[in-house]
Amino acid sequence: MKRLFTVLFTVSLFTGFSQKEFIAWPATGKGVSSTFVTDYHCLGINPANLGWKAYDQKQFTMGTSEFGMSIYSESLAKQDLRDNIWGVIKSGSLDSLSYEDKVTAAQGFASDFAFNWDYNMFGFSYQNEKFGGIAIGVRSRAAWSSSFSSEFSDILFQGKFSQQFDSLSYFDGVDTTMIANYANMSPDSAQNVLNGSFAVPIPISQFVGDSYLRLSVNREYHLGYGRKLFGKDTTFAVYAGVGAKFIQGIAMMNLSGDGNGNYSMVSAFSPGFDIDYASGLNSLPKQVQNFWRSPVGYGYGLDFGVNIRMFNKFHLAASVTNIGQMKYTGNVFRGTDTLVVDYAALGLEDMNISNSVPEMLESTGLFRLQDVKDTIIKLPGTMRAGASIELGTIAHVGADIAAPFNRELPGSINGFAWGLGGDIIVPAGDSRIFFMAGVTGGGGYDIQVPLGINFVLKGGAYEVGIASRDAVTFFAQNKPTISMAFGFARLRF
Repeated sequence: MKRLFTVLFTVSLFTGFSQKEFIAWPATGKGVSSTFVTDYHCLGINPANLGWKAYDQKQFTMGTSEFGMSIYSESLAKQDLRDNIWGVIKSGSLDSLSYEDKVTAAQGFASDFAFNWDYNMFGFSYQNEKFGGIAIGVRSRAAWSSSFSSEFSDILFQGKFSQQFDSLSYFDGVDTTMIANYANMSPDSAQNVLNGSFAVPIPISQFVGDSYLRLSVNREYHLGYGRKLFGKDTTFAVYAGVGAKFIQGIAMMNLSGDGNGNYSMVSAFSPGFDIDYASGLNSLPKQVQNFWRSPVGYGYGLDFGVNIRMFNKFHLAASVTNIGQMKYTGNVFRGTDTLVVDYAALGLEDMNISNSVPEMLESTGLFRLQDVKDTIIKLPGTMRAGASIELGTIAHVGADIAAPFNRELPGSINGFAWGLGGDIIVPAGDSRIFFMAGVTGGGGYDIQVPLGINFVLKGGAYEVGIASRDAVTFFAQNKPTISMAFGFARLRF
């Protein structure tokens, strides 16, 4: 599991993605999507957009291998760390960071950290003026959002060397003795520490404090249909659509504390993650780690949307997406509020915060787990609205807003979000170049400036592009986000 998360984390620093636009990179580059995306790209955003085509002569659209990722952390605002990260990418190893860099990064990533990853395995749509539009999509998604209290972070990342412990169990080569805990321990002395302990045991809930961690990893199979209900685009037309998806849950964790001595934690991880649960727990047999991990839960989601077009220039859209739930039945465990007497784990030694999961759940981890037959988690539903205007054939600009039904669910956007942006369109024979730009805010992120470029060739027959949710981060210091989305295999015929 640690090897997997290290790979994912390192790759995420090279490629980024906006959680709100899924794998639709043509929307990521401008920060708006509700009235812009069509074909299978509109699945999960607004299925009503399937009712109209972007290119009159093309009825079929298909694509694959579209990626998007993003990472947000206050640690990324430090230029020296960012410089070291690029070294990590080039060398493929976290060893290029010093120990001090790793500790500083790990503690920074513990506070207000967000990671999103999306991969479109396959998308296909058919759109016809009389029939409307139908689309299918197969996607894999991962979302992480967390913030840890200083005490919880210190325990996870420093392990038995945490300054939270009163004393240390120390082996001097002959006998095991108890010594007072102290800072700046030499490496030679640290090798002899067996565990850290408390004079008075402390409940786990006290360490958790006001921390939270929301994680979901899913495979999604989408189906959507949209069409024009009535009207003419030249004056006034109303489109409507509906979407449904079947979901395989690969991993889920939902941890929260209220800062008043209460906490809750439920998790379910595929056996392919190879977590070493304590003996006696009713866990599934481990599996070989590979991309296609077996699910531990199943669920469904529904999307509904409308789109109004006026005078072939003005567009209004609204949608409600991701209405449904997941039921997890495999490797489901809850945390219990037991007393911590001592702790022997080493803690994290690098900036990969995802390795905190086994630090919490494994047999040597911080939490004590209890078997649960199953658990039901609602999907993170989202409300969207958008408006845009086409300025002849040279530009299309608009605004979007999005809000979660419950921001405390795994995979949810972290609060109200907004975006302003659009395209400047440059014709080149039977091809067009779209220069995308915008400004966005909310959703747990600072003000960002998305940018991108998209090439639509031969009347829409082929499309390739690249975009970033916050391109300024590649040129400016003190920016906490790295983000990019990319697609190269979209065809129309």
